[in-house]
Amino acid sequence: MKILSAQQIKACDQYTMISEPISSIDLMNRAATCLFEFIQQTYSFQKYTIVCGSGNNGGDGLVIAQLLFKNNVEVNLIVLKGTYTEECLSQLNNARELNIPIVEIDALEQIDHLLLLDETCIIDALFGIGISRPIEGLASVLIQKLNACNCYKLAIDLPSGLSPDCNFESNQSNTIIANETLTIQLPKLAFMFPENDAFVGKFHMIDIGLSQSFIESQSDTFEYIDEKSIEKSILPRPASAHKGTFGHALLIAGSPNKIGASIISAKATLRSGCGMLTVLLPTEGSVAMNSALPEAMLLTPQHSNKIEFEKYGAIAVGPGLGTSIDAVKLVKDVLNNYTQPLVIDADALNILALNPELMETLNAHCILTPHPIEFDRLTKEHSTTMQRFIAQKEFATKYKVNIVLKGHHTCIVTSEGKVYFNSNGNNGMSTAGSGDALTGILLGLCAQKYPMDIATYLGVFVHGYAGDLAAFQHSKTALIASDIVNSLGEFFKRYEKA
Repeated sequence: MKILSAQQIKACDQYTMISEPISSIDLMNRAATCLFEFIQQTYSFQKYTIVCGSGNNGGDGLVIAQLLFKNNVEVNLIVLKGTYTEECLSQLNNARELNIPIVEIDALEQIDHLLLLDETCIIDALFGIGISRPIEGLASVLIQKLNACNCYKLAIDLPSGLSPDCNFESNQSNTIIANETLTIQLPKLAFMFPENDAFVGKFHMIDIGLSQSFIESQSDTFEYIDEKSIEKSILPRPASAHKGTFGHALLIAGSPNKIGASIISAKATLRSGCGMLTVLLPTEGSVAMNSALPEAMLLTPQHSNKIEFEKYGAIAVGPGLGTSIDAVKLVKDVLNNYTQPLVIDADALNILALNPELMETLNAHCILTPHPIEFDRLTKEHSTTMQRFIAQKEFATKYKVNIVLKGHHTCIVTSEGKVYFNSNGNNGMSTAGSGDALTGILLGLCAQKYPMDIATYLGVFVHGYAGDLAAFQHSKTALIASDIVNSLGEFFKRYEKA
């Protein structure tokens, strides 16, 4: 699913109107009807206060008010006066004819005396995607009044004051703090960054029938990875296959006090469909690994100088590895001598940060999987997720690598600059070993010869899917990384192809 810019969304509206054809006012009515139907099916509020601006987002709110009113739901309208669009003014006149209670505001005193009852649900339809700078003046005061009210708040398309393309930063004095956002057709870039979570709340995508052909024709976009994307990406497993068909992977992981990381990662590798796995780990971990995962073959440090790296179809290095002299040497050997898919995680990333000259050995076969602190070690400290996102794109382009920047909507930038945001996962996955599980999943998919970009975003989605299932079974609070690994089979039961 694509994430379009505000400009592209406006162009999509225009294309839809021309190609169907459909008038602007009829498209507004259709959009608002879809929003109204979702509201009616989802919520049970007895009273709504709908706050509208003078643009087409306000027009949507005015249509929703009419539909609620006609269905015997108590509705009040607050309208911030301005230069009304033709469509918005038409809908305002329709609301007047129905005798819906309307308070029109054009002065500060009117806001000061505005009464908002706690039992009402506020629907924010003040501003849409067209704002180009932070909200100020009368509108900002109104937003502060709305935010101070102890009411449930629904935002139409996106919370008023939030920049859809993240062209400026928002704050609580000029942006609606919504409990939920009913976004039209497609997610917005602003929804992908945790700084905006407090404004957006949970978001729902409401299909209003905009032109799919136009949306699919847009090439300069970001991708939001959903189930439809994933279904197309799964490779079939041939009936005549043998273990060699699905690849031989090498996992380099673990140190004397961190054997668990290697076990979690190894299990995830095999549970992701890899045919064979060899694990290079400390001698102290051999008994634990053999007991936990007898299917894995083992190498210990005395073999490290004799490893033929190129015999493996994919390698992952880093989970629990530590940053000892021997670990640094091992990471350098892999980076300098291996040219096939390579997943670089955890301590391998820290070693890379401590030895920046190794950056020049990176290439399009590498997948780096940092969390934000690890990424900042590789680059520099960033104060916002948007700054880090820009740096991620620059880093991926400069070194021609694939970067999985872990977070709420894990962001993937490929070596070719393609950007993907993940749609699943939960905060219960913020637990020790979760990243080790992701490394194993990515390794298992790379060993099966998935293309690098597909292996990367598929691996992240599989990880999130298993994490969501594990949270459902155990709760987010009680979830541990082994639960994620143990849930991987449910993903493949649903999606694998014969």
